[in-house]
Amino acid sequence: MPSTYQISDYAPACTGNTRTDADVLCGAAVNTCQPTGKGFIRYWVWTATVDRASGKVLDPPGWVLQPDAVCFGPTQQGIPAKAAIGGILASDFKDLVVLKGVAHVDPKDSTLVNFENGFWTDAKTYTLTPVQILGHTVVVTAKPEHFDWYFGDGGQLLDGGRGREGETDVSHTYEEKGTVRPYVVITWSGTFTVDGGAAIDVIGTATTTGDGTPLQVKEAHAQLVS
Repeated sequence: MPSTYQISDYAPACTGNTRTDADVLCGAAVNTCQPTGKGFIRYWVWTATVDRASGKVLDPPGWVLQPDAVCFGPTQQGIPAKAAIGGILASDFKDLVVLKGVAHVDPKDSTLVNFENGFWTDAKTYTLTPVQILGHTVVVTAKPEHFDWYFGDGGQLLDGGRGREGETDVSHTYEEKGTVRPYVVITWSGTFTVDGGAAIDVIGTATTTGDGTPLQVKEAHAQLVS
């Protein structure tokens, strides 16, 4: 039996990462490898030679960084669990977030031509049901970041904010009568925890498109008062 053997350590190939930054993930490490397969991440690889008798790394040479980063999937032996889970969520986050924002309108149900209407949504940060990934309990939290409003008559307000009930932070005036269905498109960011640990940012975002809220736009008719 040889007196030594080789071991490896991995860290996502992100600027500034060292061998001890196994849980620090970045978009560059994910995006360069996602076409390879779901959950694939680009890793820097360090190797070391271990003395079999003592179980210690021989130093010199110690841990040696290999010249080329490599794409590995989440089932690769020795891959850090949190980074592997982060790679999977980079692909799955957009499917996990299913909460749609409801477009509320003030006044409700019906309005008038040339009247300023206020819009708002009660979509807020929420925690998804825990899931099992690679044998670990993972809890994902989704946070609404951007609100794009579509008013149903061709008008829109991109990144217009959440709006507030009873206010006109997000507003629109209809110029023609008819039935419209305003809705809001929300871009969500996310974090996740593994086995109750510290929160880690999800790489990438998710987008949900709300169902249209029916709104009747009516013409105002002048009335003589004697």
